[in-house]
Amino acid sequence: MPYFSIIIPTYNRANFLPKTLATVFAQTFQDFEVIVVDDGSQDNTTEVLQQLQQNYPQLAYYSQPNSERGVARNFGMRLAVGEYITFLDSDDWLYPDYLQNAYDNIQKMNLPAFLHTAYEIVEPNGKAITKVNHLKPDHYKMLIHGNPLSCMGWFLHREKTKKFGFPEDRSIAGSEDWAFALLIVANFGIKTSHHITAALVNHEGRSVLNFDELKLEKRTKSALAFALQDSQTNTVYGQYKRRIIVYLDAYISLHLALSKKRLPALRYLWKALVGYPFFWTERRFWAILKNLVR
Repeated sequence: MPYFSIIIPTYNRANFLPKTLATVFAQTFQDFEVIVVDDGSQDNTTEVLQQLQQNYPQLAYYSQPNSERGVARNFGMRLAVGEYITFLDSDDWLYPDYLQNAYDNIQKMNLPAFLHTAYEIVEPNGKAITKVNHLKPDHYKMLIHGNPLSCMGWFLHREKTKKFGFPEDRSIAGSEDWAFALLIVANFGIKTSHHITAALVNHEGRSVLNFDELKLEKRTKSALAFALQDSQTNTVYGQYKRRIIVYLDAYISLHLALSKKRLPALRYLWKALVGYPFFWTERRFWAILKNLVR
């Protein structure tokens, strides 16, 4: 039985898969399996994966009708046999010490239910944009302000966390990882490592500026409602529901401002202020204003 199961959902990412999988199989810690779940791709993903399987015997490939990432990740988790499960999007990269760093921390921390390791956001040429290596252990309030936890960097103890999964409602797609994070952190806490071992690649197809604000508002609120159905999650986060919605509105306002959609940005900023009048004291408030007047 491998120590790690790496689950990679993919959809129309055939051109990214060779690079992504090359970083996976360059790990210094080699006790792992790789489960790729093709979520109904319409490109040549099947042909690319069949070729890659010839080079990588640890690679297992499955396909399903297009059902979004939550379904694909849950499908991969049901197949996984590793002691710990980790996730990787099919357009991101792992650095060679990704698994070794996780293994060392897992042993040192006495097999935690959930470990999250640091990562950075980079340009396609590898140039670093920002680093996410500041997360504190057992700091559950970080999820009130949004989701700094990239699915890449998650390490879940398979047996301890197996009763939980990502929401599979298609209308939540894009916020399913935040809903799952709320469930996991509320029930198990979080241990962290500050050593950067992976990269989220900020290519054009992933631009956060390409969104519909009404759909984003609906999906985030649906994701929150999904998570709060769990009694422990409701105990931990239910008391902050109003504040969470304020930050969701502010997030939408900021990205509308970045997209130069000033009137909708002002509307969501006003909603945030109505929900929490002291929001004007927050850094995000001033970031929104700065982008509104540019």
